[in-house]
Amino acid sequence: MEQYDEGVPEVDDVADLAGQVRDITVSGLPEGYDYKATRYADVILKEAFPGRFRDLTRALEQFKPTLDELRSGGGGRTVFVARFDQSLADQQEAGQTVWGKQNITIEKALGFEGNVAPVSKVRGHEIDMFGLGSLKQPLPGIAVEMEWNNKDPFFDRDLINFQALHHEGAIAVGVIVTRSADLQDLISGVIRSKDGGFKYGTSTTHWDKLVPRVNLGGGGECPLLLIGIRPERIQGIELAYKVREKLDEAEELRTTWRGSYESWNEAKPFYDKIRIQAFDLMPPVAGN
Repeated sequence: MEQYDEGVPEVDDVADLAGQVRDITVSGLPEGYDYKATRYADVILKEAFPGRFRDLTRALEQFKPTLDELRSGGGGRTVFVARFDQSLADQQEAGQTVWGKQNITIEKALGFEGNVAPVSKVRGHEIDMFGLGSLKQPLPGIAVEMEWNNKDPFFDRDLINFQALHHEGAIAVGVIVTRSADLQDLISGVIRSKDGGFKYGTSTTHWDKLVPRVNLGGGGECPLLLIGIRPERIQGIELAYKVREKLDEAEELRTTWRGSYESWNEAKPFYDKIRIQAFDLMPPVAGN
């Protein structure tokens, strides 16, 4: 007789937690991105804050970095990230600015009626792009952070900020924009820095570093909209595909050399040659 543990739920019985990353249900966001949400962030943004939804949609539509921009730079704020922020800052409502960098400070007081003393000020929470809920009622608003190529603990900072600000009623939705898994897989190990190493390593900010953090509770009860930049948003990305194709050819040789060569020492020069051909297609940018 088949035995089973009654205490272990079947897969279909596992609870669908609101805090888990899931597909969005709204339409109207531009193509070229992966979208996921928690706690119905997409619905809240579109239905409760239609102006900010339109602003974000326009900024995403305008966002078209070039492969040359991905290859260059380093240090400071990336030029196309600054351009994305500016595209939000340029959005207005009734001729007034509604987006900008904000440092939100929370202060509390403690005591009895008529005898209230201030409590030590809670630290400020800096948000790269904060959108006012509306001109009449600025709070709660919408927080947007683009994490293009920072060290991945920056996600923890963003999620902690979002959690605290949502708890205090300062933001309704937190938005994080980063590289999608497909874009990360394409450019990691392809785009080189001037010292011969590679940009966009696995320990930097990208989709596969963000989603597990959120699924483990990052962001608390703050509704989150996660946006992954796909390869098709990058102008000139075709060259990266050509380099990746050559590198994949070299990797295939490395794993199948026994079918054509007597030894790895015999096969390795051909492996090295293919890799050199790949990197010659897209050498490091001077000053990168």
